[in-house]
Amino acid sequence: MALTISKEIIQLDPEGIDFNDKVAVKTLILKLLNVIEAQTQLIGDLQNENQSLKDEINRLKGEKGKPKFPPEMAEKKKDTANGDKKKKWHKSAKKQRIKIDRTEYRKVDKNTLPPDAEHKGYRNVVVQNIIFHTDNVEYKLERFYSPCEKKLYEAELPEDVHGEFKDELKAFIVYFYYACRVTENKIKKILDELGIIISEGEISNILTLEKKEELTKEKEEILKVGLESSNYFHTDDTGIKHKGKNHHIHAICNELFSTFFITLKKDSDTIRSILGLDEGEKIDKIMITDDARQYLNIALYHALCWIHEIRLYKKLNPLIDYHRILLQEFLTRVWAFYDRLNDFRKNPDENEKEILGNEFNILFSTETGYEELDKRIALTKEKKEELLLVLWFPEIPIHNNPAELALRELVIKRKISNGTRSEDGKAAWENQMSILDTCRKLGVSFFEYIMDIFSGRYAMPRLAYLISQNTSLKTTFY
Repeated sequence: MALTISKEIIQLDPEGIDFNDKVAVKTLILKLLNVIEAQTQLIGDLQNENQSLKDEINRLKGEKGKPKFPPEMAEKKKDTANGDKKKKWHKSAKKQRIKIDRTEYRKVDKNTLPPDAEHKGYRNVVVQNIIFHTDNVEYKLERFYSPCEKKLYEAELPEDVHGEFKDELKAFIVYFYYACRVTENKIKKILDELGIIISEGEISNILTLEKKEELTKEKEEILKVGLESSNYFHTDDTGIKHKGKNHHIHAICNELFSTFFITLKKDSDTIRSILGLDEGEKIDKIMITDDARQYLNIALYHALCWIHEIRLYKKLNPLIDYHRILLQEFLTRVWAFYDRLNDFRKNPDENEKEILGNEFNILFSTETGYEELDKRIALTKEKKEELLLVLWFPEIPIHNNPAELALRELVIKRKISNGTRSEDGKAAWENQMSILDTCRKLGVSFFEYIMDIFSGRYAMPRLAYLISQNTSLKTTFY
């Protein structure tokens, strides 16, 4: 955290400055601005650290720390630097998508019609509604007893009855908990008011134990076929609590599937284990990540996320106006290059490929005089191979958004439930969230799919099969 000031600045003699030498004066001013910028950042960090220590001391004394207020949000302006464009909104016709459960004909009172009135058919008006009510059934099973055989004969329950609660109710509980983020006690309250007598323990068992082996197999098949059906995949991780301890949840996904894994560590050995790799082995795929160290030497090809790289520049947040201008001007150039890469993906061209490679070198050899920005530019240049892998494989995205979006639902769920509390709960989160997000990507009803599994009918096409039918993400190594 210590700030080192150059000997030139320390020994600066204002009387000895030749103000007629504009180049020398400008160079000196730039150096002084960098010192002011660095000192301001350091002072801010020290103030925050000092306040944190004061808050901790007060907490240990049983008092409260300084209250935290969120900053005022300024009106959002159009970001021309990254090409924000207002999306056109079109109202889509919904009547064609509405499922009609029953049709009711409404007749005109003939007494109100004039003698010459002619019948002109019907005007369709669709009114949507939903009915929540119980369907509790008491089965009276007929019984016979044979004295000679000393045996009791009894009628059987219907094939779709498995225990005290039917499949629709179980699927309803799973849907509410995972897709709607409703907690177990709230689900119980909803069911109580509807007339279903069920304990939170029974709800927990349905969420964590019901069809555990089948759901685990579903997740494994999704991962296996998902990786086989595409030459690239995204990955990212975030923190989560498991049994009260810090763990990590990993997302392995692309545009067709998502799978999640909760582990104690997030090192490269853990990633290899998830992907089924031996020590030192590399997966024959393109892996797209945010440049975390644990992803090194995992895949045959490693592509980096441009959005994450650009985010590092936005973290600079300079105080000096001149530095802000330099940063904004450079980011404008970076976003323009980003758009060029996206255009290349749509229309790959060997000449454009060479041009973009040269322009990358020029862009990230820029020296602005703002030291922190220049350091960041130099670091980006070192990642040229990973950031420009799209020039050799135009089908791959140039960002890691699918992994970040996949984890977003887990982050919200984590805030509500504060993580998992048992091994069964951990497995349930991994399985159900993998199926939920894959259903979303493939346009499959999560409720119907879970009910299909719980019923044991397996009438719907498996998610792994649907993934295998889509070959749009397949590219060729060369």
